[in-house]
Amino acid sequence: METTNYTFANGFVVIVALSFIYGLIARHISPKVKDRNPNFNPYHTFFFRGTVILSIILVIFAVLGALFVYVEHDNLFQAVGLATTVIWIALFFIYFMWSVYHYNINYGLTDQDWQRIYDFRDMHSKGIPVKPSDLEMPEYNPYKSQTFGLPPGTVRGMIAFTLLMGGMSLLIVSFGTQYSGVDAALLSQQFEFFETAFLMMIAFYFGDKSLKYLRDRWTPKQMNNQNGPSNQSESGTSNPSGQANYSSIPMDNMEIDNAYFEEEDRNFSIENGLLKEETPAATQQRSILSTSFETQPEISLHREEYVQIKDNTNSKLLSDMDIRIALDELEEKDNIKISLPVIKAIVKVESAGRGHLSDGRAKILFEGHKFWYWLKKFNKDPKALSVGNEDIIYEKWTRTHYRVGIKEYDRLEKARKIDPKAAIYATSWGLFQILGENLEHNIKSRNYQSVEEFEARQHESEYFHFLDFLAFIKIKKVRGKTLINYISEENEGNYDWESFAYGYNGSGYKVNEYHTKMKHFYEQFKKEQTWTA
Repeated sequence: METTNYTFANGFVVIVALSFIYGLIARHISPKVKDRNPNFNPYHTFFFRGTVILSIILVIFAVLGALFVYVEHDNLFQAVGLATTVIWIALFFIYFMWSVYHYNINYGLTDQDWQRIYDFRDMHSKGIPVKPSDLEMPEYNPYKSQTFGLPPGTVRGMIAFTLLMGGMSLLIVSFGTQYSGVDAALLSQQFEFFETAFLMMIAFYFGDKSLKYLRDRWTPKQMNNQNGPSNQSESGTSNPSGQANYSSIPMDNMEIDNAYFEEEDRNFSIENGLLKEETPAATQQRSILSTSFETQPEISLHREEYVQIKDNTNSKLLSDMDIRIALDELEEKDNIKISLPVIKAIVKVESAGRGHLSDGRAKILFEGHKFWYWLKKFNKDPKALSVGNEDIIYEKWTRTHYRVGIKEYDRLEKARKIDPKAAIYATSWGLFQILGENLEHNIKSRNYQSVEEFEARQHESEYFHFLDFLAFIKIKKVRGKTLINYISEENEGNYDWESFAYGYNGSGYKVNEYHTKMKHFYEQFKKEQTWTA
């Protein structure tokens, strides 16, 4: 089979090469070429003969590369995709060079147009009457101020079709190939890039209003309010208070900030028994912004004149794709396999609803008793330092001094002036509220070079919060086993939620029923099949 492939490949290459060489020779030694009028622009040969030669070389490389891919990898789709891309580049090159010649050298006229002008001028010089309009010739390129001296539509069209061909080549390559994990995530992002870029070119062509029809296409179906009450029942929550349903309305940055402030008020009411707990708006928004392949990854922001596609790639929010990538790396590096629904259940129960405040900084909680401990550990007298600082230095735990939200940073900054490192250690950070003191042991494997680097990562993204969480459960032990062992796939689905909840939350886990909540949400996410790669 291998010998046959090589024979076929070599024969095909020889035939194609001979065909192109014959075409090139025939084109440039034909009588038609010899009889060209000397009035043709002298740059004509330079542009077009060179363009044809370079294009032929590109096509030959495309064919050779495609055959190499087919022979080496036995994948016809990859070979065709590669050939399609390079051949299109050759065609693009020909059209681009013709456009440059046509507008920058011929000033928007064809060689035939120039020949006709020369003929009329020759007639005029011999006394033959001609129309004045037949003697007129352009003196400059009318598009000289534009990119490459070409009409805007020409440039946009070439870019648009190149993006379209790139997407088609990617589609061809994806046929017959099995993807999973990180590879599937990468493929999804590649398709998203070509699709989004091509739609942007449509907007350039026809204006922003032409994209209005994309509103329904970019908006997840579950956000359609036409389904009435069924939407609420599917989400598992209701909204009796009449507040805005954040799970069904795409939010911009300002609206998300407002939602955060409203959530602070709700949290206060929930803690004091004034309001029944419900799914936070930020959690609902995180679900919407998830870049999992099974859901629509982009969120459109509706406005009167245009449709803006929200970029999720640099979002601070933790997405399904982030979790998948981290779990794939965990399995590859440590040979520990954890399913996505298990992690999503834990995130649902153990996370603090969101990892960042409305101003973009990481959500924190400063623990004064931990500050006392680390001041003493760093050979400082916490009792003496507590005078005048009773709200940040105290020996035993109390929630009296908690300020919650942005105001917690006032306590942190006050503590930082006393001892920066102890202040970071005494603060719980981010989505999983992991104490900074874990840098000494449980998350030491994250290899933070300093407490400053650790803090910077907390502000950057919930993805780093999740990586810290994975490092934590790999080290933290309870009942003789690390926490991660209770939820890994070694258990074949028989996860020990009770031991995990005890190790992560302490003896108070039973009061809040963390273990039963985890199991409940695991079953829920498992039914959704969101972990299938």
